[in-house]
Amino acid sequence: LVGIGIAVLIIHRFYKGFLNTGLYYLLQSIAKKSSFIPFHHMWAHIITSGITVGFGGSGGMEAPIVNTGSAIGSNYARRHKLSYRERTLLLAAGAAGGIAGAFNAPIAGVLFALEVLLIDINLTAFIPLLIASASGALISKIILNENILLNFKLKQPFNYENLLFYVALALLSAVVALYYVNVFSWITSKFRKLKSKVKRWLIGSLLLAGLLVIFPTLFGEGYENIKGISELNTDHFFDHSILQNFIKHKWQILILIFLTFMLKTVAVALTIGSGGNCGNFAPSLFVGAHLGFAFALTLQYLGFKDVPVVNYTLVAMAGVLAGVFHAPLTSIFLIAEITGGYELIIPLMIVSSVSYAVVKYFHPDSLDVMR
Repeated sequence: LVGIGIAVLIIHRFYKGFLNTGLYYLLQSIAKKSSFIPFHHMWAHIITSGITVGFGGSGGMEAPIVNTGSAIGSNYARRHKLSYRERTLLLAAGAAGGIAGAFNAPIAGVLFALEVLLIDINLTAFIPLLIASASGALISKIILNENILLNFKLKQPFNYENLLFYVALALLSAVVALYYVNVFSWITSKFRKLKSKVKRWLIGSLLLAGLLVIFPTLFGEGYENIKGISELNTDHFFDHSILQNFIKHKWQILILIFLTFMLKTVAVALTIGSGGNCGNFAPSLFVGAHLGFAFALTLQYLGFKDVPVVNYTLVAMAGVLAGVFHAPLTSIFLIAEITGGYELIIPLMIVSSVSYAVVKYFHPDSLDVMR
């Protein structure tokens, strides 16, 4: 309530009551505004998103990071009076550097700029994206050392005998991605109809606070939870929850994990709808990780003992991300890079491509393109 209130107040006081947030604004800037992004976007997203997520807003920092990097690229090009094409390329380079720096994933950074921002470039123009992405990853590695947002070590190699399970997980990822897109769009559209910003703030923040009392794992970005389930550690999942003393059986944990990833979409929509500044990148990974984990637990309860839980968790992250953002290549290489190798490249390809294809059939455009 306090964090989103401060963010709304800053936007009202310093940015005339309006700050374009989300990746859709970058697409709009490229298509409708000659890739010009206002000067204040170079710092406004850092401040408002840091406050929003730091106080518990349920969302990711990646969209604000991308918006900030893109604004730096756009304004650098404006300062040197570069052409529309060069300005667009520098905008994309800023986005690539931001994603690469956040995850120490330079290839994913380049692919994100190409897939999500829909940049049509030739091979020569590809070089600045590579340099920007490599620079982002290098600086991140120097400053953060190994304390990157997400970093996993695989415990089990890919086993082709589990192929049918991966196909089933791909279809589930597509269904969950469709659910994410539809629920998020519906809730945020309802908030946009409210004319009063105070009403938006109070309604959204109080509903979000109520969710956090029951599901504290929805607080903030959720990366600590993703790391926790990747290490098969669910002991502290429901600490500080009002349900904590009622969880006695493992099937109750499974139901609550299922509800957690279903309600994450609602929590993100409430955060953004009420006036907070955050994005859908981290929540998509959060939802995917919990889906994969719940899928693996279900198989274990059904008698499949040697289930590669971590593998399903990671692959489902790629599946949901590919479906929500229509970015299968980004999803594949992001997970490959944060796991330090290409051991899971086959299931990543299968799950990401199937999820993307199914979601694209029902929604030809991604969440940001639709908006």
